[in-house]
Amino acid sequence: MFLTIDQGTTSSKAILFDINGQKIDVSQKVFKQIFPRDGWVEHDPLDILHSVIQCCEDILSRNLEKNINSLAITNQRETVIVWDKKNGKPLHNAIVWQDRRTQEYCNKIKEKGLENIIRDKTGLLLDPYFSASKINWIIKNNENIKNKIKKGEICVGTVDSWLIYNLTNKKVFATDITNASRTSLYNINSLEWDDELLEIFDIPKNIMPEVRDSDGYYGKTEILSRNLEIYGVVGDQQSAAIGQKCFREGDIKSTYGTGCFVLANTGETIVKSDNGLITTVASKIQGQVSYAIEGSIFMAGAIVDWFKDYLQLFDKYEEIIPLIDEAFDSSDSNVVLVPAFTGLGAPHWSPKSRAAIFGMNRNTGRKEIIHAGIQSVSLQTNDLLRAISKDLKKYDITLPKNLKIDGGMVENQLFVQNLANICNLEILCSSNKEATALGATILSGLGSNKYKNINDLDNVINKGQSFQNKMEVTTRESIIAKWDLAVKQTIGMV
Repeated sequence: MFLTIDQGTTSSKAILFDINGQKIDVSQKVFKQIFPRDGWVEHDPLDILHSVIQCCEDILSRNLEKNINSLAITNQRETVIVWDKKNGKPLHNAIVWQDRRTQEYCNKIKEKGLENIIRDKTGLLLDPYFSASKINWIIKNNENIKNKIKKGEICVGTVDSWLIYNLTNKKVFATDITNASRTSLYNINSLEWDDELLEIFDIPKNIMPEVRDSDGYYGKTEILSRNLEIYGVVGDQQSAAIGQKCFREGDIKSTYGTGCFVLANTGETIVKSDNGLITTVASKIQGQVSYAIEGSIFMAGAIVDWFKDYLQLFDKYEEIIPLIDEAFDSSDSNVVLVPAFTGLGAPHWSPKSRAAIFGMNRNTGRKEIIHAGIQSVSLQTNDLLRAISKDLKKYDITLPKNLKIDGGMVENQLFVQNLANICNLEILCSSNKEATALGATILSGLGSNKYKNINDLDNVINKGQSFQNKMEVTTRESIIAKWDLAVKQTIGMV
């Protein structure tokens, strides 16, 4: 068996898998979201840690007789935590990947003409989304942290390194290469923390964690009721790609959780995007580095949460199904929702844009608004696929004629069918609802030699349900045209 931690943006999970990748048990804990100001998003690092420990102990207590080989970790990326090296206590709330507070700081770096240097070395855009500007903000705004840095008493890392540090009882301060590649401080060409990048963001190297392979060894847990060796650490979207068997050049997946992340494997090729996408490390497995090109959507499942928790359009999630019926695939509705609640991500990168609804009239009700919100996820995905296709064409990398998907929204078959219609692709749903956690589990098995290589995984990763495009060309073109216009208007409001 393998115990895998899936630490997400709104909740933490622990999942127990068997050697064939079948889910045996799961525990999930939701934790508090903190919104101090417009565009600011924070977590209490202790909430993250305690929720993870509770989930792990739930699984361990219910499975006392199970032979658990190792523990794996997959996590929300870019989110930054700063803590005291001696006692392990956090010194500031975690600044979450969605947070936009450092936009002006990023603008100042752009004005210095440094964006191309950052892009060439990291594959990332200069944007508040990534970790470096968040780390800079925490250091600059906390005198206690400044003083502790001078004394060598500070650790800074993404969520994986925070969990590893605590689970090993302060023995291991490390991160994996995929998480490191999301910081804007890691050189994806030379595969090391980059001195020039650290200087640009005014961050000392000695506060950064050691970088290890995705299937590497990360010590042994010392604070759980059972001591387990930690093998396999990986950012959540790269983990989902592994869980979806995206091992070949051109394989592409999309995950629909709080946000949406479309990732295409580019093998050994470092693709430089001309269309607002980012280049990232897909994995480093058995010493071999693979790269990927990626587009991120900030609001996917979070739109449904907004409908429920803030607009109160329904009380329970299952109530949404009757509200999105056959009208879902019609071009009759003029209502378009652009979910720029914290700006627009790829390929638009308009951080100051805010959400807007277009085309309402007196007949517009909750059904039309819900329809527009869910369809906006399909339309944003189509934007990303168009951009990815353009970029890969330059490198003679051909995309397959299908898109592998996973995540919470995939359980809604009406959404999946709409996705197939809007994107005009075959959509392959993961047979495993925990595809993100399965990816880290596979790495844990590879690292601990329970799987010899990726060819051993045919029985672990199985093909799920398939959806084909059923929409007329004219209908699809009409819907996309309305969307394109609405996005332009939203960006034009800034």
